Order: sequence, then structure tokens, then C-alpha cells
Amino acid sequence: MAEYQRNQAADQTSEDQTIRNDPHRCPDQTSGCMLPSELRKPRSNRAKSKEHKRLNTHKLVLQYIVPCMNSYGLCIVDNFLGDRIGERVVQEVKRIHQSGNMQDGQLVSQKLNKSKAIRGDKIAWVDGTESGCQNISYLLTRMDKLITCADGKLDKFKIRGRHKHAMDSQLESLALEQVVPALLDQGFFYVDHFLGDIAGHMVLGQVKRMHYCGLLNDGQLARRSNGVCRRSIRGDKITWVNGTERGTEAVNFLLTLIDKLISLCVGQLGKSIRARSKAMVACYPGNGAGYVKHVDNPNADGRCVTCIYYLNKNWNAKEHGGMLRIFPEGKSYVADIEPLFDRLLLFWSDRRNPHEVQPSYATRYAITVWYFDSEERAEAKRKFRDLTGWFRQNHQYQCIFIYFF
Repeated sequence: MAEYQRNQAADQTSEDQTIRNDPHRCPDQTSGCMLPSELRKPRSNRAKSKEHKRLNTHKLVLQYIVPCMNSYGLCIVDNFLGDRIGERVVQEVKRIHQSGNMQDGQLVSQKLNKSKAIRGDKIAWVDGTESGCQNISYLLTRMDKLITCADGKLDKFKIRGRHKHAMDSQLESLALEQVVPALLDQGFFYVDHFLGDIAGHMVLGQVKRMHYCGLLNDGQLARRSNGVCRRSIRGDKITWVNGTERGTEAVNFLLTLIDKLISLCVGQLGKSIRARSKAMVACYPGNGAGYVKHVDNPNADGRCVTCIYYLNKNWNAKEHGGMLRIFPEGKSYVADIEPLFDRLLLFWSDRRNPHEVQPSYATRYAITVWYFDSEERAEAKRKFRDLTGWFRQNHQYQCIFIYFF
């Protein structure tokens, strides 16, 4: 791992950092593609080794990869990472396979029968942020750098990103066929196995580290209640993250997928959603703490959709409690949602969905984000500015303001 980190640090020093890990890499030993003439002059193997050891990423792209791709439509580079890092990538892939996290590869068209006769592989999609994928992440970084250097020079393509996750297609189906109808009809929806075990465990590990490092603080109430113990109303511990902090890479991946899901729903929900809150990482410590019945947005502060991602392995609601109970407005029933690992819950944030967290008797983790309706949010900010301006001009009413608000 130390060597990997040194290699990664060296690679990130500059876009033109010399490739050091594979001195025997020799682009002219590839299949079918030819190097520019100045790189094809006969020389000893030792001279070639020194030549290509000095060859940096920029030159590799411009003098070899781009010409090959534009001339032949393909390009092969041997010894891309070097033996040691390459072997580490192999071991990470084997661990994913042996853990049972690979599934049958899917066809673009699901209408075809006998798909196994067409495609017989097993696959798993990773982003490089998952636990145990550090060397795969390094591989992706190296490939990203090559493609970034080649941008604008490969045919007529303008490359701004790459495919990261199989969920791209599933998310659209999930959004339009399940999330939107459920929100419009009953006001809430949940889906299990949202990230999958690998990414889900990575998120859980990062949340646990926040907890064990003492980064979580007592959750605050929207308004203070004189004579009422705050802990009797809300007993969780929380912190706020945006996914760019060190040690929150997997959380950022989760937020990216939820953002994609919501963006796919926006046009069908009658809301103009353009922003969201930071992520609230919450822990109920298992001492019987809960959160009494409340509404997330009772006063039109802009929050319109609440999304909660649960992280609790082997949760037994009968033994551990911790149920989220929703009281849908105008309905004759309640909805009890168990906080199961890798479950994502969405519901309207306003008065349509009063809800409570029942007492938890085991450590209970969750991550919550709120998406804002842009018009309501802008109006709420305007009212706040007006109220703040009025307050500054009327200092004599300070005590009254505090008492009533």
C-alpha cells in the first residue's frame, strides 16, 4: 500500500509526470499500430527502456495513442501499470468475484430471449471509491489522464465524462416507473439495495469513522421549547457533510446517485428542484433515543423532498426498534419503515407527512438530504431578509422577537 501511495502521489504531481512504474513498456511492441518515425529508429533494448521511461503521459497520448486511434480505431499499450500495481488490481477484482458481488451481465435490449447464449459474463460496477478498490481507483485515474490529454484530438469527439455505474439506466426506470407514481399517489417511496453491498459498506465505514472520531454532535431543534428537555424530543447525534471532505468519498458517491435520481423525477413532480441541503449524517446511539412526531418543513422553508439512506446491518425492528413511522395526511393508515441497510426512502417534506423515529435500542445510522423547490426557497429567503431587516431597525422589540420566534 505504501508503494501504491507513493506511485499515486508521484502521478498526481503533474499532468506531464514521467511514467515510472513500468520501464519495459514499449508502445512500438503493440498490435498493429505504429509509432511516429522518430520513435521507430532501431536501438538497443536498454536504449528503448530509457527512452520510454522518460516518455511522459502527454507525449504518449499525442505521439502514439491519438495517431493510432485516428488511423486504426484502436490502440494497445502493454505494461500500463507495471507488474506490481497490475497484480494488485487483479487481487481486488478477484476479491469482488469471490465475495459474490458479481451478477450476470445485462443486454441493452431486454426483449431478447436466451441472453446467456449472447452474453455469458458476470459483472460488478465500481466507481473506485468503494472499500478495497484503491488500486482500481488508481487505474481509473491513469486512464482518465490519458483521455483528458487526448480530448479534442480524437476524431470529432468532445469528452466531458465517462460511464461510472450501471445504475444510470436503472435509475431512469426507477425514477419514472416507481418513484414518481408513488410520491404522487401516496407521498412516500422506498427502494432496497440502492447502492449494493460494496458501496453500501464503504458508506457505512465512513459514517462509523465519523461517529468513533467524535464528529457527531447532539441534533438541534428548529425552535426551543421552554421547560422541555431537548433529549426527550430528539435524541440523535449528527454532523453535516457535503461529500468533498476527506474520508467522505463514498458518501459523495451516494449523494451523486441520489442527485441523479431526483433530477430524473423533477419534470414529473411539478417542482422546480435545483438545489439541496448538505447531507446530515445521524446516529441514534441505542439508548432508547428517538425523535417525536414532527414535520420537516411545516412553514414553507423550501424543502420539498426528504431522502433518507439507511445503514443498519441485520436490523430487527422487534428487538431494536428504531422504526420510522409516517402518518400520511388524510390517510387512514400509518407507514412503518424499517431502517434496513442500503434502503433509500423518499417522501414529501411538508405537512403531508408527519413522521417520528421510534426509540432505538441498537446503534442506528442514517444519512438525510433535503431537496429544495427553488420558488419556495427563494420566497423563504426573501421573507427572512425582510424579517432580519425589520429586526435590525427595531431593536426595542428584540425580547418580543425572541419570545415568539
